[in-house]
Amino acid sequence: MSRQPAQDAVALFVAQWRALRPELEPAPTEVIGRVSRLARIFQRRADTWLAEFDLTWETFAVLGALLRQGAPYRLTPTALYRQALLTSGAITNRIARAEAMGWVAREPDPDDARSSAVRLTPKGLKLANRVIERHFAEQAGLLAALSKAEQAQLAKLLSRLAAAHETDTA
Repeated sequence: MSRQPAQDAVALFVAQWRALRPELEPAPTEVIGRVSRLARIFQRRADTWLAEFDLTWETFAVLGALLRQGAPYRLTPTALYRQALLTSGAITNRIARAEAMGWVAREPDPDDARSSAVRLTPKGLKLANRVIERHFAEQAGLLAALSKAEQAQLAKLLSRLAAAHETDTA
C-alpha cells in the first residue's frame, strides 16, 4: 500500500482551477503560489523568534546588514537601506529604534564630512551575533523537509529566477 504525500493548499487551488476552467493553465501557480505562501509562513515564524530578542524583521535586517560588513560594522544610511532591502523611509525609523535601544550609533562619516554613518555598538554587535546564529538555525529547521541536495537544487533554481527579475524592482 503506497502512501500518498500530503497535499498543500496550492495543490487544492490548482485542482479546482483545472476542474472549473480547463482551458487555463494554472501550473505557474504551483510555483508562485507556493513561494508566496512559504514567504508568509516563514516570515510569521521569524517574527515569533525575533520577538524574543525584542526585534522586528526590519530592525534585524539593519543589524544583519551592518554585521555583514565586518569591522567596523558601519554603513551610510543610504548604503544601509540598500543592504537591508528596506525603503529609505523605513530605514530612518529602524535606525532610530535601534539607536534608542543602544544597538547602533550615528557618527560622522569618515569618508564624507557632509554625511553620517551608522555603526553597531558593542551591545548591538553582541546581539547581532546571537540573533544571526539563531536565524541560521531557524532557517535550517524550516528546510529540514528537504535533503541537502534538494536544498541546493532549489537554491540554484530560485537564484536563476530571482536574477531574471531583480532588476524589475530597482
